[in-house]
Amino acid sequence: MMMKSLRELGNEKKITLISLYIYTFIRGAGRASYMFLYPLFLISIGYSTKDLGLIATIASALIIVILPIIGHLVDLGWAIEVLFLSGLSLSLALIIPVIYPSFYSLIISYALNMLSLYLWSPSRNKIIGAIIPQILLGRVYSLFVILFNSSRTITPFILGRLTETFGYEYLMIWMGIFSFAGTFIVYLILVLRQNMFSRAPIGKADVINSYKAMLAFDKSVIAIIIFALIDSFAWRLWFPLLNAYLKEYRRFTDPIIGDYNTVIGLSMLVTSYFAGVITDRIKPIKSLIVYELIGAVGILLINLPHPYIHLSALLIGFSIAFWVSAYNTLITVMYGVEKIGRLRVLTDSVRNISSIPAPQIGGYLMSINPLITFTISALLMSIAIIPLRKIRVKTS
Repeated sequence: MMMKSLRELGNEKKITLISLYIYTFIRGAGRASYMFLYPLFLISIGYSTKDLGLIATIASALIIVILPIIGHLVDLGWAIEVLFLSGLSLSLALIIPVIYPSFYSLIISYALNMLSLYLWSPSRNKIIGAIIPQILLGRVYSLFVILFNSSRTITPFILGRLTETFGYEYLMIWMGIFSFAGTFIVYLILVLRQNMFSRAPIGKADVINSYKAMLAFDKSVIAIIIFALIDSFAWRLWFPLLNAYLKEYRRFTDPIIGDYNTVIGLSMLVTSYFAGVITDRIKPIKSLIVYELIGAVGILLINLPHPYIHLSALLIGFSIAFWVSAYNTLITVMYGVEKIGRLRVLTDSVRNISSIPAPQIGGYLMSINPLITFTISALLMSIAIIPLRKIRVKTS
């Protein structure tokens, strides 16, 4: 049924959708490369997991001032350009710390990595919301997750076996080049073959208006703001530090760390489509509740010995698959397509604000006992379920 409906899309929309599929696969490889190589590179040049927590915290503080402008640009019709900047940011994040390996360049690199994530979500959601019927959103988003995780699953497995031969620096440079080349090609396809968005001119007042627009929300979104705040803090207590934790505290080798990341990606890949189908059937709010509970259990199992620790990777991957499908669907339908950028950036800003201190706190708690970090995270994710029950969704 879904494929039949997608075939009914016009030529321009089909090309746009296929281009986004291609970009998602490329982005998966680039993102997986960064998340795998950057922490290990950081440890290799003398920094610690606690230092990574501080770097992530400073980078989060830098990004928060940019987020409102992103949402406003997307709603003004510049979604394709924002999408291109997402890929460019990820490429530079991989290359910069290798060329200039200083503490400041490590912060800039991590900030660019986060910027790439926040640029990608509202721009992609804006385009998808304009061409896909609401009834199919869950399954369409799940297909994006499948493509993303196809490359995300393979990449750390391969890189984990190449680091000893080529080194972290060489691999980061080449993955950065690959990411940029793919981004540029897809950008050209989107610009030359589709004209769905009329681009409003950007003036100086738009910068101020972007902050005003983000803050001009009604009471109906307070519940999801609270959820985003708690969920993000819980997640970022440990997730940015995960590979560094496995290296520094668990003393795992690069191939084992690569395998762990691959299991997460494989779990996401296998469950992504079913997560989308379930989201469409039981609706995004119930799906998010399922994600939080499964994720909390997965986090508590991270301290298991090898090879049983892979059970935590399976549950974490499964929970992420549910989250991506359910959260993106919920954000897309809450306000309607015309205000996706504003709502997405509002929630992303809240997530980023709450996560600013999280990595540093998590890194400090890990230096005392890693179990403290993971236990607090699991408890907070369970608490995050409460405001979800207050959310009301528009139907069409």
